[in-house]
Amino acid sequence: MEVIVWGYRGLKAYNAKVIETPSTKEVWIYDEPVIYRTKRKEAEPDESKQSGTSARKQAESLRRKQKHYEQMRWVIARLIDCNFDDKTKFITLTFKRNITDIEQANTEFKNFVKRLNYHVYDQKKRTTKYIATWEKQKRGAIHYHVVFFGFPYVKKQELERIWGHGFVSINRIDVDSKENRGRYLSKYFAKDLELKEHKKKAFFTSRNLKKPLVSRLVLDDEAIKAFTKENILFSKEYQRRTYISEVMRRANDDTIFHDTRVRYLKIGKRSDAIV
Repeated sequence: MEVIVWGYRGLKAYNAKVIETPSTKEVWIYDEPVIYRTKRKEAEPDESKQSGTSARKQAESLRRKQKHYEQMRWVIARLIDCNFDDKTKFITLTFKRNITDIEQANTEFKNFVKRLNYHVYDQKKRTTKYIATWEKQKRGAIHYHVVFFGFPYVKKQELERIWGHGFVSINRIDVDSKENRGRYLSKYFAKDLELKEHKKKAFFTSRNLKKPLVSRLVLDDEAIKAFTKENILFSKEYQRRTYISEVMRRANDDTIFHDTRVRYLKIGKRSDAIV
């Protein structure tokens, strides 16, 4: 549940956050409650409104974007876990011509998805479910890694005909357990971020994907302790820098930040392996 922080209209607080997918449950336990105003959609860093960006500002912007994408890798892993089924396909699309312009390549990719959707489902409604990323090799050539969910069998030759720009490879999803499949596939979405062009979107997802369940909770000690008795796959502790509001500061104390402990648990729901 979520509670209103008394005395602060519109503010809410929680001391535990849980993100749940079909195979795992991720739990963050905060020694100090997290206080927030509203739920904001996490936006991708965008410097497009700036003109004449200096080399220093551009490098800083790219650093922030790379950090954002590294964090997004875990978002991608959860989406894969939520949508993975026995018809999931991992496909790589390459250009026969050495296309280096990302805007041109992205246009061709989007047109391919439209053609593929019409071929498979015989309708213009966007039914195809996918997550995709582009990769630019050092020589400049662009290719795409795409995970299709609920995707029926289509011959490789037919996929290449629909793609129409070169080769298509269907890759084996080589994982030994359900909780690892998202992490395995998401590594392709975090590769060579330093080669990504400034201001260019790195990931594409269809809008019809299932999403993980996110809960922000106020829990007592017994409820928190119950998590530690579950099937823990991984755990760690780290420090979170917290802002101290003016009303919470002690007299004659100018400190505005302090570090508090966060405990993270990754809990497996099932231990059965993929066959």
